[in-house]
Amino acid sequence: MNRADAGLSRTLLFVALLAAILNFIAFYPGILHHDAWAYFWQARDHKLDNWQPPLLGYLWMPLQKIHYGPQPMLALFVACYWSGFWLLARGYAQENRQIGIWVFAAGFFPMTLNFTGMLVKDIAMSDCFLVAAGIAVAIWMSGLRKTFFALAIAWVFLIAGGFMRANALFGIPPLLDILLGASSVRWQAIDWKKRAAASLLLSLLFIPGHLIADRHVFTVRNVNPISPLQLFDLGGITYFSGQDAFNGYFGPAFVERNKYCYSPRHWDVYGWLRCPETYENLKPEFGAPLTKRWIEQIAAHPLAYAEHRLAHFNRFLQFLCTDCKELVESGIQSTNQNEFGFERGPLYLTLDWLAKAIDNTPFGPPYVWLLLALAWSVMAFGIPNAATRHVTLALTLSGAMYVSAFVVVGIASDYRYIHWSMLCVLIATPVIVTRVLLRRDAPPILRLLPIAAVAVIICLREAIVRFVL
Repeated sequence: MNRADAGLSRTLLFVALLAAILNFIAFYPGILHHDAWAYFWQARDHKLDNWQPPLLGYLWMPLQKIHYGPQPMLALFVACYWSGFWLLARGYAQENRQIGIWVFAAGFFPMTLNFTGMLVKDIAMSDCFLVAAGIAVAIWMSGLRKTFFALAIAWVFLIAGGFMRANALFGIPPLLDILLGASSVRWQAIDWKKRAAASLLLSLLFIPGHLIADRHVFTVRNVNPISPLQLFDLGGITYFSGQDAFNGYFGPAFVERNKYCYSPRHWDVYGWLRCPETYENLKPEFGAPLTKRWIEQIAAHPLAYAEHRLAHFNRFLQFLCTDCKELVESGIQSTNQNEFGFERGPLYLTLDWLAKAIDNTPFGPPYVWLLLALAWSVMAFGIPNAATRHVTLALTLSGAMYVSAFVVVGIASDYRYIHWSMLCVLIATPVIVTRVLLRRDAPPILRLLPIAAVAVIICLREAIVRFVL
């Protein structure tokens, strides 16, 4: 790294430290959302189960010994967020200083920054992936010296991110590819199709990994966390097929009852909203019996299952619907705790106002971020520099693959679920704009067609929602 690059790196590090301090102040002492309070309570009482990620629960234990309260976890979240952006900027600056600066500036985007103080698994996963990707990109771009220590940290964060959410594995393959490439020149020399296939197969190891870790590493109580998905799908199949997918388990009138219970928005209607007795009464079936019924009913009613999953995905993406807007507000605490009150100060209120203002534009709904992740993935092929092209494509594909998987595994519509995908798009945007969109010699099919397709879909969607639905 030359003297100018070192100077830029120091400047960005100083700005990152200042941003992290202000970020910490804005969300102090940390927002204990319902899920966050569940981790905190279980860690405090040493009664962990796998309803929430055990790894995050175990992380709370030593942090509570440092200081009893959410403050240490907030500091960790904030540190990971800004460290990731600093590392990414350091890497991209090796190809172009301005790109590096703009990549770093993406960390200030209000809609993503607004969730940094919500101490939940979704943001924990994003923070872990940010650090792992930041180190991998910095090494790929020669912005960070490849050392055993740096690679070890990157691998720890990537694996930790994979254990923060069960569906994290859908965003891992591209990240695994660039981290393996940063670790070994032999991996870089392998044909891209073989690398892609190997990355996909390696990512699948997280499925048995979760099962083994819960039982033999974390040794937590198994509460069958897949049961909400199975219940939600069976309820959806019942709703769209008009046939009882539970085979009379809830009595002969359940098909009619389910018309009131079911909502494509989330599974919560069966958990604690409209029909909470459904989840409670089904508990004896959790595990193998419910899994068997779930698979059998999907096979017996594939069209109803597809209707249900697409209805949920449409609602999740806030696409063709008029009543599906979700809050981007993050300062909502759990009603189960009153120990650590979050006060909405000027910094938070400003950030929250900006996030809501952006969300109220046509560019706010989650479907836009999926479209951009897909469009940027196509346009990334027009980036001239091979290293820049490779790492940028990996990030956009990770974001696109992660959010797309909710079509089959989604059970709720919270905005925080797309946090990682938004970050991937934001990081890639300066590169796509400067290296493809503004290059007149770039192939038109890569330069103009994807962004035109995004614009057309947004315009059509706005017209349908405003004047048809």
